[in-house]
Amino acid sequence: MIVSPLNAQRWSILFTVISIIFIGIVFGINYTIDPYGTREWIVEKHFKPIVHERSEKYNYLFYQNNIEKYDCLILGSSRVMSLIPKHSDETQKCYNFGVHVANNPEKLFILQEWLKHAPLKTLYLGNELYTMHAESEPMHLNKNKFLDGSEGSYLSVQTFKISIRSLLYKIFNAPQTHFKADGSIRYPQEEQFIRSNQFNHSLRYFQELSHMTLNEDYVKRPFIYETHALAPLKQIKVLSDHHHIELKVFITPTYSELHTLIASSPPLAKASQQFRSDLLRIFGEVYDFDDNHSLNRNPRNFYDPLHYRPILAQQMIQSMHSDNQLQPYGTLLRISEQRD
Repeated sequence: MIVSPLNAQRWSILFTVISIIFIGIVFGINYTIDPYGTREWIVEKHFKPIVHERSEKYNYLFYQNNIEKYDCLILGSSRVMSLIPKHSDETQKCYNFGVHVANNPEKLFILQEWLKHAPLKTLYLGNELYTMHAESEPMHLNKNKFLDGSEGSYLSVQTFKISIRSLLYKIFNAPQTHFKADGSIRYPQEEQFIRSNQFNHSLRYFQELSHMTLNEDYVKRPFIYETHALAPLKQIKVLSDHHHIELKVFITPTYSELHTLIASSPPLAKASQQFRSDLLRIFGEVYDFDDNHSLNRNPRNFYDPLHYRPILAQQMIQSMHSDNQLQPYGTLLRISEQRD
């Protein structure tokens, strides 16, 4: 069959028109819903996924000049993101710049960027043993993850899929894990399950989760203590002293079963003790919430063995500002008082 030049031209025009319409629809929906950004014309932020958290937080503070609202900073991995500033008087003007799997160079980078733009009164610095794991790239810093835009491509079909998914979450009123304006995280589905007694907080389940976590983080990739990862912490200490920043250094809590499993493994127990010694040597004092405290033995204070709920975070802030020698939660370690 021979297609006449006229028909071929019509098909070409039709294809072009359809393509333009399709691209326009994709762009329009993506731009309006803005699944990776902060625009809330149709879909609010709590229905959108967390994708570019580093650049989203960086943009909010430094490009949008919201840093002026804060004089306090919380740094660490996802294990500090349940520290909700408005829950405690001492943290009302804090911004929570916790990000998933944050390593020490990233913490240092964020602090350096902050000090380029504004002074800082208080720094809460969260730490965990995993940041010293040689297999976790503990010294890798990709600044582009912070500096690049967080909105994605409005012409992307992948962005379009996320837009539609976000819209469906909105229609069916299914809030997703999201950040609030102060950088702290919310787990609405998990909290809803907890309130309705549908969340599995059984001891057996959390024991199983603890064994799985140990296997994933420390067994499949045998732990090697990377001493070079201490260098950024030393620089944080120097900067804090130079800029007269009140420094609250702490070790994040884990569920007691996971803590016991790590303590029962001679190589990990040795590394954990070395980690505490190194932190004390650098900072002089450290608040240690990773122990066998009764609060850590209660599964209802956790979402999983690594991530605690805001109710425990409040106890942490209270302890870090307690005048009592005996902390209400955790232990204040000092250079001459290190625990075994």
